[in-house]
Amino acid sequence: MKKTITLLTLVAAFIGSCTEKTSDLDNAKALYAKSLENNDAITARVALNQILMIDSTNAKYQDSLSRVYMTSGNFEGGLKYAEEVYNAGKASNKLKENMALAYQQIGEMEKSEEFIGALLRDTRNNKYLFQQLVIKYESGNQPMFDSLSTQILELSDSDSTVAQTMVPMPSPVSGGNQLVPIKAATLFLIGNNALERKQDVRTAITYLRKSLQEYEQFEMSRYVLMEIEKMMMGGR
Repeated sequence: MKKTITLLTLVAAFIGSCTEKTSDLDNAKALYAKSLENNDAITARVALNQILMIDSTNAKYQDSLSRVYMTSGNFEGGLKYAEEVYNAGKASNKLKENMALAYQQIGEMEKSEEFIGALLRDTRNNKYLFQQLVIKYESGNQPMFDSLSTQILELSDSDSTVAQTMVPMPSPVSGGNQLVPIKAATLFLIGNNALERKQDVRTAITYLRKSLQEYEQFEMSRYVLMEIEKMMMGGR
């Protein structure tokens, strides 16, 4: 009888433990859903951590938590969870893109370029061609930057699918990012490279103006031109 009672007690304890864990998981998922409704990133991070403490291999929530961390600027934390999803073979193209950007932010340019190169091969989306150019710029690889920027400009003039590609650029006026044509963005980057890397103001102005001719609503290009004008007026 004692053995039976012991066994029944263990079974009841096991069922109770499972029920409690399920309840905790449901509560954490409900909290996460509520945080999305309220656009509350802090609560979302708390809820996702609770979910993954209970269900540590859930790729969906690992992906979500990696995005929350990256959005808040914690790229190392975001990559920790993103790499788990990637290594499990469950990474979406969006997650791979986020990983490339995160590696770029922490200065691991080779890893960033590997992901961007793979995305370009797999998707044939030319926005990744521009992202390769950004990596060349960020890493200070001037010969490759010159070569790739020339290639993009030539493709923009000869291939309509490239010309129609829109890429995100920082928007200093409205905030966030602004989608601009890839040719305008490339001309801007050439101008900004001339300004920052070579201190060649005349070339910078030329290319910034060209970028505005391509896309008149280009906020970042107009902003940099205004800053150059202020700098030149101040130096008189």
